[in-house]
Amino acid sequence: MKKLGIIVPYRDRPQQLAIFKKTINEYLDIPFELIIVDQVDSLEFNRGKLLNIGFTKAEELKCDYVILHDIDMLPIEADYSFSNKPFHLITHLDLPEGTDRTMFDSYFGGVTLFPSNIYKQINGYSNEYWGWGFEDDDLFLRCRENQIELNRKKVIQRGRDGVGLEFNGKDSYVAIPNKLSNRRDFTIFVSFSFEEINRISTNITDENTIFSIPGFDTSLSLNSFFDIVFQFWKKNLNSISLPAKLYPEGYVNCVITIENRREPPTITLYINGKRIGENTYDALYSIQKERYLYLGVGNPDRKEKENWFKGIIDRFAIFRGALLESEIATLSSNKYYSLFNLFFSAELMSYYDMKFIKDNTLLDLEGNNNGIIRNCKQTYINKNTEKFIYLPNRRKGKFKVLPHKENGYKDGYWVNWASRENQLKYLNNYYNKKSNYTKDGLSTLKYKVVENHSQGNYHYLGVKL
Repeated sequence: MKKLGIIVPYRDRPQQLAIFKKTINEYLDIPFELIIVDQVDSLEFNRGKLLNIGFTKAEELKCDYVILHDIDMLPIEADYSFSNKPFHLITHLDLPEGTDRTMFDSYFGGVTLFPSNIYKQINGYSNEYWGWGFEDDDLFLRCRENQIELNRKKVIQRGRDGVGLEFNGKDSYVAIPNKLSNRRDFTIFVSFSFEEINRISTNITDENTIFSIPGFDTSLSLNSFFDIVFQFWKKNLNSISLPAKLYPEGYVNCVITIENRREPPTITLYINGKRIGENTYDALYSIQKERYLYLGVGNPDRKEKENWFKGIIDRFAIFRGALLESEIATLSSNKYYSLFNLFFSAELMSYYDMKFIKDNTLLDLEGNNNGIIRNCKQTYINKNTEKFIYLPNRRKGKFKVLPHKENGYKDGYWVNWASRENQLKYLNNYYNKKSNYTKDGLSTLKYKVVENHSQGNYHYLGVKL
């Protein structure tokens, strides 16, 4: 039988450690070594480096494979058996607030299995991700670079024989006169493709705005997890978000219906014709109706730093009224390029197909609500193409999450700057399609052990980094 080493990075969670040790010993009926690596210095927590240190201990114990395990995740239904390739073991989480979450396909953190030989082949984790976040994404990039067997998924890169507006991610936007009312029902439709997440911004806000309605504090944006998030503020100043996971390929058709006259008022998000979710509110927050809504930025005149959208928007439309789900499915298909070929129950209020531009003015094909273009350029779009994306191998598994402090990311903001730096470091590696695995990892690991003891299958290492 293959020997398992469970490696847990740890700092200052004694109650969770006691619960984890009890749970894992009761749950597993296979031989295993439990290795706790405790960071006892005052530096930022470095999860990847602690796991590398734990792996060296697992090698001493002659473990055939390891599971890299967060201390706040307890198995409910999970398979810890050996595999000759990496596997992510979480598909569902039982959250502290009593809700169940299905994990997105690209998630590679929390509980991950590696055969020892493959962990050594990729040189383990990077040692340079201090603070919360992105060390797991970098680890997956190392797997791809080393051609480790992964899950390939075919996706359709949605395109059309058409024209789009290209936004440069720095200073390009379109300003459209705002004729919306927060007392009426309306529908917003936007079709876009993003080139990359902004990786040079020094803004701690994690959003790249596709469009915004500043007067209503409402926006559609991308974050660094390739989530598309529709966010709006209620009258009581509570922020509500509707997120959806995207893959960084292809064109996305997004529809938002705002039903102010429904009881209770409701906002619903659709991606590529699929209903993602809805939320209710008492009233939309609005100080005053501002003159413009924007494509490509939250507000170019805002004093706070903005993360600009980098990519292509090829259609944008506003309907007076809420579209039916059947209409949204048709609207989101690629069968019809022009909205004039379709019939809708709601009145088409403004429509921009990005073909008709005159003197830096984007023409509204339905009315006379023309937009002002700044630093965008027209580009041609090709038809649909098939692409493959790489995702982690995954075993079905459910874990209970113990309550813990939000360390890195909350409500669209980075809790601390170290996480933002990790994000920028990873995004540069991602878009360059190259990590630093040959020069950073197990082979360059440096640390000092200040405490080391074992009892049975339990091993504790107190280390300074």
